[in-house]
Amino acid sequence: MGCPALLSARRVEWRHNGGVTDGWRVLSLDHRDPVAPLEEIVHLIDLAGLSTAVPYGRADVVEALNERQPAVVAISSEGGGRTLIGAAVARAAGRDAHLLALALHPDWRNRGVGSGILRELDQQVIHAGAYRLLALVSPDQVAELAFANQGFVRTDGLRLYTRDASMVPEELAVVEKYGGHFPLAGLWDAMKGFSATKQLLERRIVAPLLHPDLASRSGLREPNTVMLFGPPGTGKTTFVRAIASRLSWAFVELHPSLLGQGAIGAAALRQALLELQGIDHLVCFIDEADEIASDRAQRPDNQPIVNELLKALPAFRNRPGRLMVMATNSIAAIDPAMLRPGRFDLIIPVGAPDRAGRGELAAEFLPVCESDTVAQSTEGFTPADFALAAQRAAQSAFDRALNGGAAEVTSADCLSAVEATRPSVSPETMAIYESEADTYSRL
Repeated sequence: MGCPALLSARRVEWRHNGGVTDGWRVLSLDHRDPVAPLEEIVHLIDLAGLSTAVPYGRADVVEALNERQPAVVAISSEGGGRTLIGAAVARAAGRDAHLLALALHPDWRNRGVGSGILRELDQQVIHAGAYRLLALVSPDQVAELAFANQGFVRTDGLRLYTRDASMVPEELAVVEKYGGHFPLAGLWDAMKGFSATKQLLERRIVAPLLHPDLASRSGLREPNTVMLFGPPGTGKTTFVRAIASRLSWAFVELHPSLLGQGAIGAAALRQALLELQGIDHLVCFIDEADEIASDRAQRPDNQPIVNELLKALPAFRNRPGRLMVMATNSIAAIDPAMLRPGRFDLIIPVGAPDRAGRGELAAEFLPVCESDTVAQSTEGFTPADFALAAQRAAQSAFDRALNGGAAEVTSADCLSAVEATRPSVSPETMAIYESEADTYSRL
C-alpha cells in the first residue's frame, strides 16, 4: 500500500443533496431515522472493508456516533423497502472536521452514492462550526472518486506516522499514584563507563523484551524478574531507569522505607504489587532489596514481606510486558528462598567500571588528560568519583584565577584531583563482590 493522500484544502460549501436519486436518498443522522441505528451503521462499515478513513478505527466511529458528531446515511428504497447503503461519520475539531469513515455497500458503489453522502456531510460539518473537511485515505480506497467529484484537493507524498498511547488513563493513574513516570529518552545512550555491563543487559534483558516474537521463535523466554547486585555507586538504579527509557516503558520505584515493616509493610507491598501487576509495559523497581528481603533466619521481622515477595515474583514472571527489578549492595544478605531458580530469571552482577570504562569516563570528565593514564590510576572509581575529581580540578583552576593566574583546567589539576579522590569501591569491597559474582550470578 502506498502513502495515504490527504484530501482537503477546500472551504466547505452549502449544498443540497437534491432529494431522491436513482432509488436512494441521503439523510442526516440527526433525523433519527429508524432504519439506521448505530449498530447497523457499524455493521455496514465492517461489511464495506477498506472504507474507514486512515488512521481511525471502529472504536473512533462508535464514540463519534454516541457523541452525535456529524454523520449522514444513504437509504435505498428499491423493492419498496428501506436499506442502509452508505454512511459517513466525521469529528469536528475547531475549524476543521476530520472524516472518520465513509462506507458504501458493495452493491451500490460507482452509482453516485459517495458523492451524495459527502454533499450532505458538508452541511453537517458547517453546522458543527467547521470550515474545512479533512480526509486521509489510502490509494484506491473505496469511494476515492467521490472525493474528486466533490472538489477535494489531493495532497500526495504525505506519510502517516501512528503510535499507540503508552497506556490507558486508568493505568497512568496507577503509575502516578506510586510516583512513577516515563523516563526521558536517551538515558541508555547516556550511560558511560559500563560498556561490558551495558552489552550484557542489552543482550539478556532489553533485546528479548523489544523483540518478543523473535525471542519466542528462538525458544527464549523473556526475562520478567531480575536481581542486580554490586557495590554502592555502580549505577544499578541508573541502569534500571535507562532500561525503562530504552523500552519506552513506565518506571515505578517502590521504596522500602515507605512500605514499612512487618505485617503493615507486607500489606502495603501486596496492595502496590496487585495494582501494578495490571499495568502493561512497566518496569517496577525495588532498591535496597536487602532491607525487605533479607534472610528471615537473621531478621524474623521481615518474614511477612519476604512471603509477599515470594508470591509476587511468579505473578510478574507469568505475564509478558512487565519487568520487576530488585537491586542490592549485599546479595549474600538476601533470603535464600528469593534466589532459588524460578524466582528471578536473571541475577546479574554490576561492578565498578573496568579499565576501558574508566578510560571512557576520563575522556568525558577529565578531557585535558590522557585517558589511558587516568584509567590506570583510578581502579575502583565510579562515575560519581570521576565527577568529584572533575570538580576538584575545576576548583584548583578557579582558585588560581582568583589570584591572577590562568583559569583553564590543566592536566596537572586533573591528576592532582584524581590522586586526592578516594575510590568508592575499595580493594576489599571489590574482592567480596567478585566472590559473590562467582557464587550468585545467573546470566
